[in-house]
Amino acid sequence: MKKKALKDFKHTALIQTAFLGDVVLTLPLVQAIKEINPDIKITFVTTPAAASIVRLADAVDNVIVYDKRGGQSGFGGISFMAASLHDLGVDVVISPHRSLRTTTISKITRTHTVGFDKNAMSFLYSATVKYKPHLHEIKRNLSLLSAFSDTPDYIDNLPVPKITIPESDNEKINGLLKENGVEDDDKIVVLAPGSVWATKKWTEEGSADLTVLLKKAGYTPVLIGAESDQPICDRIKEKSQCLSFAGITSLPQTLALMKKARLAVTNDSAPTHFAGLGRCPVVTIFGATATIFGFGPIGQFDRVVQNEELKCRPCAIHGQNQCPVGTFECMKSISAERVFEECNKSLSATTL
Repeated sequence: MKKKALKDFKHTALIQTAFLGDVVLTLPLVQAIKEINPDIKITFVTTPAAASIVRLADAVDNVIVYDKRGGQSGFGGISFMAASLHDLGVDVVISPHRSLRTTTISKITRTHTVGFDKNAMSFLYSATVKYKPHLHEIKRNLSLLSAFSDTPDYIDNLPVPKITIPESDNEKINGLLKENGVEDDDKIVVLAPGSVWATKKWTEEGSADLTVLLKKAGYTPVLIGAESDQPICDRIKEKSQCLSFAGITSLPQTLALMKKARLAVTNDSAPTHFAGLGRCPVVTIFGATATIFGFGPIGQFDRVVQNEELKCRPCAIHGQNQCPVGTFECMKSISAERVFEECNKSLSATTL
């Protein structure tokens, strides 16, 4: 089949309803589409949890919230999403998300569709692109553009998503910092100790010890996370006497904080990708997972900490609720001193 030109389309929809980090890693693809075809309208279908982040992207014209596990679950929700896209005049659907639900929506929208050859029932797409498992997710998503005849090769030239954080969110963060005695010239380091998966979480002791080391070195550590991360952040805060904004800031506000920070320290989880979106250098700690799956940080000053000597890792692409061998050595073996050393390398490089 002859490839179609992206510039011939007027309205594209992207469907990404996976984890929050996956949604953030789709935004470079959105930016690339807008740069190739500035006149195209872009609708982004995503989850209730991710909608506030997607709305920050300048290239996105319209966000449709798809509550696939709530009020819009089942085939009724699928039909409603497809009808919504059809009524909006969408003439091409691009699907980084590989689920059967996404494939079904794409198909019954009755328009040109693009997805990976690994997407569920991929034969239903108008055009498919080979899914390369060991490519970084940003580059993997950008490879979908190879389904069109007029798109450049983005493998070594990654587009940078342009975002606009509402002034109210910037003011919220400025107010919180001021209330907690943080001055404008203080050197903030953001720490995100939480994760959906237990085997992706570095130890609480490690995080607490790291915040102490950072404080002694003249930095101001601030813990971040969702409401579900408040218990772990509260325990770390009590042990190290640092600040915690976990559960009290929205995603845009968290991103506003990251834009002020000198560095972020995260697990292999969504905050790693928030840091990239906010142009904040990041040190990412990997336990059960590994960068080979394509979800590591890729910034110039980013660092990765992992135990490369263990034969049992990686044990899963997304992590698990408990260690399969019962030792959790992948995280327990990583000391605060080692992570602090990587923090210093990144911080030193950014000040050169």
